[in-house]
Amino acid sequence: MCGILAITHSRTLDTKRYETARMLETLKHRGPDGHGEYTRKNCWLGHTRLSIIDLAGGTQPMLDGSAADELALSFNGEIYNFRALRAELETLGHNFVTHSDTEVILKSYRQWGTDAVAHLDGMFAFALWDAKQNQLLLARDRFGKKPLYYAFDGDTLVAASEIKALLASGRIEGRLSREALDNYLRLMYIPPWKSVYENVQQIPPAHYGVFKNGKLHLMRYWRLEYHSLSISYNDAKEEVRRLLTDAVKKRMLASDVEVGALLSGGVDSTFICLLAKNYLDHPLKTFSLGYSDYINELPFAEQAAKAIGSEHHTLQASGDMIEEFEKIIPYFDEPHADSSDFPQSLVSGLAASKVKVALSGDGGDELFLGYGWHTRHQNLSYRAHTFEKMFLDPFQGRVRATQIFSPAERLALWSSPFPLNNDLFDDGAYEQGQTVMERINTFDLTTYLPGQLLSKVDRTGMMHSLEVRSPFLDTALAEFVVNLPTEYKAGTNGHKLILKDLLSELMPKEFVNRRKQGFGAPTTKWLREKNMSQYAQEKLGSRASVRSLLSGRIIDFYLNDFYGKQRDRAAMRLWLLLCLELWLDTAKPRL
Repeated sequence: MCGILAITHSRTLDTKRYETARMLETLKHRGPDGHGEYTRKNCWLGHTRLSIIDLAGGTQPMLDGSAADELALSFNGEIYNFRALRAELETLGHNFVTHSDTEVILKSYRQWGTDAVAHLDGMFAFALWDAKQNQLLLARDRFGKKPLYYAFDGDTLVAASEIKALLASGRIEGRLSREALDNYLRLMYIPPWKSVYENVQQIPPAHYGVFKNGKLHLMRYWRLEYHSLSISYNDAKEEVRRLLTDAVKKRMLASDVEVGALLSGGVDSTFICLLAKNYLDHPLKTFSLGYSDYINELPFAEQAAKAIGSEHHTLQASGDMIEEFEKIIPYFDEPHADSSDFPQSLVSGLAASKVKVALSGDGGDELFLGYGWHTRHQNLSYRAHTFEKMFLDPFQGRVRATQIFSPAERLALWSSPFPLNNDLFDDGAYEQGQTVMERINTFDLTTYLPGQLLSKVDRTGMMHSLEVRSPFLDTALAEFVVNLPTEYKAGTNGHKLILKDLLSELMPKEFVNRRKQGFGAPTTKWLREKNMSQYAQEKLGSRASVRSLLSGRIIDFYLNDFYGKQRDRAAMRLWLLLCLELWLDTAKPRL
């Protein structure tokens, strides 16, 4: 995993106007093993490297060709089919000088142009300069596992793995977007094609952008297509086994360093680890975290580790999380209020002390309908017309996103009149005629997954220089699973039926079928801890930065509702406001 940077201008680029050394320094955590730069008349590329594949030969930015048709690449991620692509490209006459997946991207572009992106199976974000065409190609993987932000001032485009690098250029001042902030108040994250700043955007998942002649043109190169499969349950189960086994194998073998795994003790991570151990000649290293007296799944993780035969490492999170809270919220570069940000950071730090790469179970719930809202819809399907009115936008027929602050609450929160923002949907991902469950699933996979979960996994992993790989988000597996009958996934009496049946062949049924816990932190209890209570009330008090944007009277209402009247219902709202306050206080954006 790495950090990537790019600056390009439609005419001559004056790199002296940009703090390129500072930009590289801000991404050092993403790539502590080395850094490099590429400078030409119209383009500058930067790169910080976390060495995973071809440790000696994979230095970046990597070049290909002579001056007249030179290509240069700064790449973040892993291409799991790079060996097969390399063999295909060699038959087409291409010669290779390294053993890296980076060079495979360059040769693929040389052969197929921008269509090369569709040939790549992996997680990636990259900036590729084409000297002959005088253009910059920016691309992001199908699910948005790897981030790629950009800012364009009318003449110059600046792109980077993280917003902090854009701001470090010295030429970009972040201007707060009230629309994006309104999305945050509703969702607890910002949709994965925008940022909290008006003048900073993201290349959306499954898109590439070509910057040429002073204009950036975005193109979608992939989307999940829904078409019902006629297949027996047993045949579907065997195909899921085959595809998931192949997904794990690809992610285990595409590495020149040791691969470990994050093990929560839940269905998804346990199954991944049981498959992963088959590709090692030594015990798999696994990593788990517990919440002491609050929520402690370590016994289940230890039971799973024993079955796996792994070298298991554990950590207990303390009740006082203020220090960790103040580390991670500013690191995200924009407001993000997933309560599992902190445990994810802690377990990533634990894993990074032993390995550079770790597998995770992320994506299992989204693919196999493992959340409560999936089961509720399945159980209420006999009165689906009522449910549709509850779950769909009545004017646009799209899935209504989960709301932390309702429209009425957000209207009250804003200190000045403001039209609420409902730009929460990747419209190009939806198809005509989708069922309600398919629309819910599309929202999960194109907005919730990349916006909340994958951004969390990327940032918390990268702040510790850990690469996290997600076998459930394998393209072939996802394209098959989304088209399985809903009852194969959600079942009638629980979540993830097909996965649980597969895991039941390897683990006791009482382990497999226990109540789903998830990785979220005990936020309500933490907020009532003495130290955290004092901290939260002080941070959101009369001097809070957030009061310059949102109504102090309404903030006081939620503080009193939770701490005065002891009502738990305000806990998540307070958590969102507290995360926003800490971000505002450290980022100090232009309002």
